[in-house]
Amino acid sequence: MAMKEKNYKTLKTELDEALAWFDGDNLDVDDAIAQYEKALKLTKELEAYLKKAENTIKKVET
Repeated sequence: MAMKEKNYKTLKTELDEALAWFDGDNLDVDDAIAQYEKALKLTKELEAYLKKAENTIKKVET
């Protein structure tokens, strides 16, 4: 079964939550590494989503 592609709002919310974690008081190195890796993954997914949206817009404009 294929995994459903997340929309922009969901990806942005997840990234915001991952980054907000660093503002907390209970910072642990292992958790920080996991949150950092999660944020990087979400950033890449957002970049891919926005690139796809840009390509769709360009296609519609032509």
